[in-house]
Amino acid sequence: MSTELEVKNLIDTVQKSVSDMRSDFEQQLQSVKANKGTAELESKINAQTNDITALVNTIAEMKKAQLANAELKQNAADFVEPEVKAAFNHLIRKGEGGLDAKALSSLTNPDGGYLVPRDTSGRIVMKVQDYSPMRRYASVQMISGDALEGLNDNGVISTGWVGETAARPATNTTQLGMWKVQAHEIYANPQATQRLLDDAEINIDSWLTGKLGEAFGQAEADAFINGNGVGKPRGILSRTFATTKDSSRSWGTVQKVVSGASGAFVATPNSGDCLITLMTALHPKYWAGAIFAMNRYTLGEVMKLKDSNGNYLWQPNFQLGAAGTILGQRVDSSFDHLPSLGSASKSIVFGNFAAAYQIVDRKGITILRDPLTNKPYVGFYTTRRVGGDVINSEAYKVLSFEGE
Repeated sequence: MSTELEVKNLIDTVQKSVSDMRSDFEQQLQSVKANKGTAELESKINAQTNDITALVNTIAEMKKAQLANAELKQNAADFVEPEVKAAFNHLIRKGEGGLDAKALSSLTNPDGGYLVPRDTSGRIVMKVQDYSPMRRYASVQMISGDALEGLNDNGVISTGWVGETAARPATNTTQLGMWKVQAHEIYANPQATQRLLDDAEINIDSWLTGKLGEAFGQAEADAFINGNGVGKPRGILSRTFATTKDSSRSWGTVQKVVSGASGAFVATPNSGDCLITLMTALHPKYWAGAIFAMNRYTLGEVMKLKDSNGNYLWQPNFQLGAAGTILGQRVDSSFDHLPSLGSASKSIVFGNFAAAYQIVDRKGITILRDPLTNKPYVGFYTTRRVGGDVINSEAYKVLSFEGE
């Protein structure tokens, strides 16, 4: 009989015993009222009470056993990961020899190579964020297929005022635009000598996480800004740009604001006015969460700008970070792959990247250990699949350093 059924039967017995005891207690009460002897009934009720207490204790012990069994199963499941991790570390150091078959089956990828354990894979992705600032702001989605698709509402429903009996012609209906973000393959191939791997003092997880995180992060950071979408993500600067406003610009084309001078801010006391124009070009519904993105060299030029009263437009804000604020909006100067000031350079972006840009991560990071191609080095040919593209062209604006 299963433990669950035993507990149920015991509970039923307790309920019946309580019912019997209640009946006997009521009988005892009637006897007291009638001045009859109650010793026999008292003895019976005491015995019933003892029986019920014993049954309740038994149920409690069985419940504890059930809980312990559930925890044991959970612990057994939790111990699978360390086994896989140990096998993975052995694979990195020595190759296949000596691997536990069960752990190896958890690591084997049908496409070849070995899957990085979940915890190591997660730490690699976290490390990538250090080098890829777009990941800190854009929308990120894990997918199991080759692409992520969605719809954009890129129009409005028109309305009209009518009299009580006036005609009501059809109005313009909102249009839905479909977007699709394809996952592309990115690779890294860090190298290490076998002697280095044999050294017991080397933390394989930390070494691998650092190397792969930096390699993937640098590649992603550039692609999310400058990628052309061919075999890689499509970046925010790889769109068509126009100076027209949202109401008259075709969907998919990004609005640009010009600085008024080639490769520079205009040389006037109000040379930072273009930043105000850039900010107000973005619809206020996107301001919450919007940032000024640029590299540190561009920030250095922005920090010199003053208004007509001699006040700096840039303000320090140590709570939001060392890059401070412009016009009350946060600045992030870690976008190293945005260009520095130059002729027609699009060096400053203001926008809400969570609404504007979609990043997709295909599940799994795969490693192929290669001790032969580049002796005495062991290569770790590592691949993962990542995609990215603009899904809302109205959610960000760029400042182009060119004349009017």
